[in-house]
Amino acid sequence: MNAEPFFRITRGQPDAAELAALTAVLTALVTAPRATPVFPRPAPAPWRRPERTRGPRGARSWRDA
Repeated sequence: MNAEPFFRITRGQPDAAELAALTAVLTALVTAPRATPVFPRPAPAPWRRPERTRGPRGARSWRDA
């Protein structure tokens, strides 16, 4: 276990209510959901893979083209 404190009070003498408020803020910051994922998804490739494209839509789909 790490004996070094997580934070240090350098000035003043905080009372129990002030320490509780500081603890609540630090806990909220640690447990808040992140705006972006830790491992962002890679950007899609600029080219298409023909095996993943949809096939013809019907017998007369050539008329819609």
